Amino acid sequence: MLPSGPDVMDAVLTAMLDNSRDCIKLLDPEGRVLYINRAGLLVRQMAGAEDVLGRYWWDIWPAEAEAAVREANTSAAAGKLWDFRGFCPTAQGTPKWWDVRISPVTDASGHVIRLLVVSKDVTETVTNRKMYETIALEMRHRLKNAFAISSAITKISARTAPEHQSFAEALVNRFSSLAVAQAKLVDVAQDFPLRELISDLVSAAGVSAETFDVSLLPDCRIDESGMRIIAVVIGELTTNSLKYGALRAGDAVHCEGELKDSWLRLVWTEGVDRVDLDDTEQASSTHTGLHVMRRLVLSAGGTMDRVIENGRLVVTFSVPHRPPHD
Repeated sequence: MLPSGPDVMDAVLTAMLDNSRDCIKLLDPEGRVLYINRAGLLVRQMAGAEDVLGRYWWDIWPAEAEAAVREANTSAAAGKLWDFRGFCPTAQGTPKWWDVRISPVTDASGHVIRLLVVSKDVTETVTNRKMYETIALEMRHRLKNAFAISSAITKISARTAPEHQSFAEALVNRFSSLAVAQAKLVDVAQDFPLRELISDLVSAAGVSAETFDVSLLPDCRIDESGMRIIAVVIGELTTNSLKYGALRAGDAVHCEGELKDSWLRLVWTEGVDRVDLDDTEQASSTHTGLHVMRRLVLSAGGTMDRVIENGRLVVTFSVPHRPPHD
């Protein structure tokens, strides 16, 4: 089972490899299998080493994976470490997913003489992930419907209690903002472009692209938790501006931001020189919306500041930013 010659593994190394839970193979630079450990035979459900020794590595993979396996072999033979995940059933047809790492083995002069392949069975991880994604997608659809039902119930309830009409409208607006974000999660189930999210949020409130400038926002993607926070905050600011601020007067609103040290910092700016400052102060300082925004941002570990100066309302808030590849 071991290759002959000066590079034959000694008994201690062989024992170590055979006691590994991973499938470990040794290839020549052309991709022929020279060695496979005992765990590899078991997890691949092979009768014996003769099932694989001397064969090209990619021949034991499905045809659709051959190109990826050949690429990994070529890269390792050129001296590069290579990782990939692939689907390959066992010799008895059991479906399996593998995390594979192939690395070059060099001699004293630096020439690649062998390729070491370590394959870890990640079938359970992949299967659980797919199940989670299916359940999450179903829950997102249910949540989207729940927003619509909650909004309808709120509107109907407010008809019989006019004194709660203002609160009902604010609640429906929040449901609407969350529904916009949730709809995107249902559609893509992944991180979403920031600019597109904010544009869609203000568009849902009837604000034109010419009135709301998002060109200074960073070109980045945000995750699900960030989307929900931004949806509520931008939704609240848009609603307040339409009622009391620049959007009510037909003036433009600017939203810009920056990424720094794993944080996304957003700044909302609108002119208030053409609006009633008393109304703006009362609406923003005592309305439930400000407390909702502040608590939501602070609960994520972020910060939020609001100031009125030089005829402008400036709201600055930050949320954690997780790069899409993490």
